[in-house]
Amino acid sequence: MRSRESSCLFRFFILISCTAVITAITTPALCAQSEDELAHLFRQHRFKQTITKPPQGILKHPYLVPSGPYFQLFDWDMYFMGVALSYDGVGKPLASSIEDFLDFVNERANDRGYVPREIAPDGFWALPEMCKPFLAQAVVRASLTLHNFHWIEPYYKKLGDTLRFWETARQSPDGLFRWFNGVESGVDNNPAVSDSPAVTTEGVDLACYIDREYQAMAVIAGKLGKTEDASVYRQKADALRRLIQQRMWSPSDAMFYNIDSRTGKFIRVKTWTNFVPLWAGVATPEQARQTIQRHLLNPKEFWAPYGVRTLSPDEPLYNPNSGYWRGPVWVISNYLLMHGLMNSGYHRRATELAIKTVRLLVLDLRKTGGMNECYNPETGAPTAGGHFLSWDLLGEHMIQEATHNLDPTALK
Repeated sequence: MRSRESSCLFRFFILISCTAVITAITTPALCAQSEDELAHLFRQHRFKQTITKPPQGILKHPYLVPSGPYFQLFDWDMYFMGVALSYDGVGKPLASSIEDFLDFVNERANDRGYVPREIAPDGFWALPEMCKPFLAQAVVRASLTLHNFHWIEPYYKKLGDTLRFWETARQSPDGLFRWFNGVESGVDNNPAVSDSPAVTTEGVDLACYIDREYQAMAVIAGKLGKTEDASVYRQKADALRRLIQQRMWSPSDAMFYNIDSRTGKFIRVKTWTNFVPLWAGVATPEQARQTIQRHLLNPKEFWAPYGVRTLSPDEPLYNPNSGYWRGPVWVISNYLLMHGLMNSGYHRRATELAIKTVRLLVLDLRKTGGMNECYNPETGAPTAGGHFLSWDLLGEHMIQEATHNLDPTALK
């Protein structure tokens, strides 16, 4: 029997072995040992015990918060941390975080369905930015983990009103939806989203998130016996999906693009959010094949040694060292695009991306005792604030998901 020290050393050499075969993966089960190493480090640092905060101030329910300098409840961080916790059968923190958001819908703002993307114990933050459309998806994930959908019944109308806000305040005449600014989108300095003037960029990612919200609302409505609502939401999802495929796809460039709502023209910036239709299942099989082959897997554009660059190097604003969302790799973008590759039949490449991501996190944890928001795509060096803990938790099961075709974000 190996000692604990020799066992850890063995796992570390397995991780290095995975690195050596990253471009020609033939033994994903062997490389999954690196995932065990990451899980061990997560347990060692008690990461999952630090992300749920007790009720404080105006937040009346326990809530999920990224560790590090943060104390606020954030929108998509909450969702993806809840996805990570679902593997442990833990659903209550996600459910109670959703309740915290929905408590404020139609209570403290004139706009029907408005809720800010960030709430602190002492008040709303980030006004007038809207909570990203992940609440219904979060309800589905929490309910599947809890094996119970009925907890959301008292909030059902408010949940639907959050989508009505997007429809009344942010929907363009062409049927697509506009981000207020880059920060609202979560991809804070995305050069494909206008900050000034605000509320002018029809986002590919935003449209896909809302499509998934419609699908999630259909699931919730069905579980609660609201069959007519379920039918309406399915129809809205189908219509929006077709609109994304037709209006936001450039056949000549083989890429989805954001659109300037003032001109109706493409914003031809090669950013990672153009690939969100792969994760959302919105791209047609042929659109997926073309954009993956021409762009996503292109080492001169997005495919890098440590994952997916968030901006293509041939863009003027590319900055892999300190660009934040303008080049460095992030766990969340790696994760979503791993699933986009899986959805499109590129399972070997998805596994490769999973292994790159897990390797990145293990090496950072071993060196610094923490994880970073983002990393240099060529060297793996941290490029932002250290000891960040949010959707990095998704790394624990990425290889398992890639090799066993699992997707905890699926809307069942």
